[in-house]
Amino acid sequence: MFGKESFKYLIIIFLGGLASCFLFYSANQRRITQNNFIVNNAIARANLKFNKELGKANIVIESMAFFFKNNDSVSLKHFEEFTNPFIIGLPGIKALEWAPRIKYDQKLRFEKTQQKVMDSTIRISKLDSVLGLVEVDRKEFYFPIEFANPVSHLRNVVGVDLSSDSRNAFTFALANRTRNIVFSQPINLITAEKNNHYGFLVLKAVYGNNENEVKGYVLGVYDMTDYIGKILDTELKILDIVIVDQDENKTPLFTSFDQSQKIDIPAALRQKALKVANRKWHIQYFAKEGYATFPHTRESYFLLLFGFMITSMLGFIVYKNDSYQNTLEARVSQRTMELENSNKEKENLLQEIHHRVKNNLQMTSSLINIQKRKLTNKEAITALEDSQSRIMAIALTHQKIYQDENSKTVDLKDYLTDLMVYQRKLLPTVKYSIICPEISLNLDVAVPIGLILSELVTNTLKHAFEISSEDNQLHIVVTQETKKEGIITIVLTDNGKGLPKNFDPAKTDGIGFKIINSLCKQISGELNYTSNGQGTSFILSVKNLKNII
Repeated sequence: MFGKESFKYLIIIFLGGLASCFLFYSANQRRITQNNFIVNNAIARANLKFNKELGKANIVIESMAFFFKNNDSVSLKHFEEFTNPFIIGLPGIKALEWAPRIKYDQKLRFEKTQQKVMDSTIRISKLDSVLGLVEVDRKEFYFPIEFANPVSHLRNVVGVDLSSDSRNAFTFALANRTRNIVFSQPINLITAEKNNHYGFLVLKAVYGNNENEVKGYVLGVYDMTDYIGKILDTELKILDIVIVDQDENKTPLFTSFDQSQKIDIPAALRQKALKVANRKWHIQYFAKEGYATFPHTRESYFLLLFGFMITSMLGFIVYKNDSYQNTLEARVSQRTMELENSNKEKENLLQEIHHRVKNNLQMTSSLINIQKRKLTNKEAITALEDSQSRIMAIALTHQKIYQDENSKTVDLKDYLTDLMVYQRKLLPTVKYSIICPEISLNLDVAVPIGLILSELVTNTLKHAFEISSEDNQLHIVVTQETKKEGIITIVLTDNGKGLPKNFDPAKTDGIGFKIINSLCKQISGELNYTSNGQGTSFILSVKNLKNII
């Protein structure tokens, strides 16, 4: 089972780890959001560039078709001057070519002309199954390549009969029928340096004055790898792209993946169907590894480490604080125990002092009693008896304090009961009653009140009743206000003969009322009385709240 402190440390570790992981996730999520924006932006730019560059390809072919339609005699020099800007300025163009319509009886003359201009080995030929050149079959018309730019790289294609390639027969037939620009299926370029290096042809049939007879074909040869690499050089740093011709989907027209790498088409971020003249290309975009996988940025690991460090520091601070608190609590507990033991010793000592004071007062009373037996003067005996009564009132107070577990206060009801038990010796026949709630007085006020009540009870028992009778009654009623001041009122009532007429406590010669008046001033109390032939009531009110506990 874990303690409270262990649970607290677990909470700190849990919350700190949670916050650290949140910072780690947030930093990487921010990078993922940035990567997604970059990838989506790259895809949008790629789509725009595709449309723009394919439009340029159309313009090139249309321009060449217009050039040959309106010029019956074109030299190689004129052809190069016309097409050089396209070769230099536009990406991906491997060759721009012109293939005129040559009748069988014009075949020999075409070959001799090309041999003079280009190479003595040139013949009207065709491609065999392994991309080699072989002699062309006899037929009514040929469409051999007459001009090709750049010539330096394409000398071996001059004289190749385009109409003899069965793979392009449909493309040429479509160009004749629609008289529009036509794109070929993916082709393996014979000028490529690598295997599986594909491109496509863009061609258009050119008609002369006789609109029903094809004058020749203008065509552009595009290397797809070079074409995509140049127009999408920035995007290829972010994306992998696969382009597939809808009708030739077994072989990609272009792929930026390695040949050995398996392509998961369903994993493509986005696919676009692009209508290219007569063909339909499907373009799949894949985010490169750095943009597709969880980024694991340095910033995220720094925040994760920082979070763990802060958590560790916080845990260490809490641990040190707990250690300090535990040490402090141990010291406080030890000091408290020492103070409690010291207070206990002082309380025991104080109880012992009260006990000894009570015993000393009783001894003093005993000495007075011995002295009283040797006296014959009644006034002296009475004076000593009064002194004994006062001494016993004080001793009774100390007795109550040391007998009580709480040595600081005196229970007023118990004190009054013991006081009446002692004072009743003066008049055993008197009947008395005490009504008092639970009130505790401290020593400073308990002793004066005890002496005052002792004087009043003594006077009542000595002077209020003319004869000793069981009808003699003495009642003590104590009340305490519940207001803020909490004034205590003590009413002592008897059914005796009452006080003499014109009685004034302040002017009496007796020492008793002088003591009472002096003690009332000491405790800020007030003593009132009422008296008639039916009895007397003394009313003592203690107003000084500071002396009351």
